[in-house]
Amino acid sequence: MAREVAIALDGNTGALLVEDTGRLPSELRDALERLAGPAREIACAAPPEVRTLAPASPEELAALPCVRLAGYWHDSLIEGPGRRSVAKLQGCPLRCHGCITPDSWDAAGGRLVPVERLAAALLDPAHERDGVTILGGEPFAQPAGLLALVRALRRRGCRHVLCYSGYTYEALRRRAELEPAIAAVLHEIDMLIDGPYVAGLAHGAGAWTGSANQRVLTLKDTPAGAAVTS
Repeated sequence: MAREVAIALDGNTGALLVEDTGRLPSELRDALERLAGPAREIACAAPPEVRTLAPASPEELAALPCVRLAGYWHDSLIEGPGRRSVAKLQGCPLRCHGCITPDSWDAAGGRLVPVERLAAALLDPAHERDGVTILGGEPFAQPAGLLALVRALRRRGCRHVLCYSGYTYEALRRRAELEPAIAAVLHEIDMLIDGPYVAGLAHGAGAWTGSANQRVLTLKDTPAGAAVTS
């Protein structure tokens, strides 16, 4: 059976990015290594460098909006369109079977950090980006902090914000009836990648999704309550 292989060229570093090289025929893998050099494994769940921030002080916790952060990184080409800076929020009540980041489940893990400090780190001018991606864990498990982070990014000039969620868009809209912060986040972000990870559908995943059931939804400039699949 023919199998498609996704190959991308990082315009900044010149690196050749090849999806799932472990499943490539050995002849093709050898040819790629002769062309581009020895392979190095990377993944959205384990980027080469995950950074952290100092936790909020007691004074900051009392006065400033915070989120519980697992870590953040720059220069992602696989978590949304273009080059992204990424925040991984801590805590997930969904705990999908086969999840590759179970370290992000514990709601008491990670560090509580002020959203302004995190927004400044994500928009560090030393790194190029086309936008910021927020994933988890489950970002919408912290709706107030998530909203504060999105707004902090916008105030600092971030043009494109993408959120992942294990909840479907429709489930988030229902939750928004009781949690207005969720409705506000959906109104302010540009894209949502929704739905739980389903291990049995992993083979049909897209460029930015983990399993075939997940959707890439464009939310900005659509009628209230609507979503467009791309």
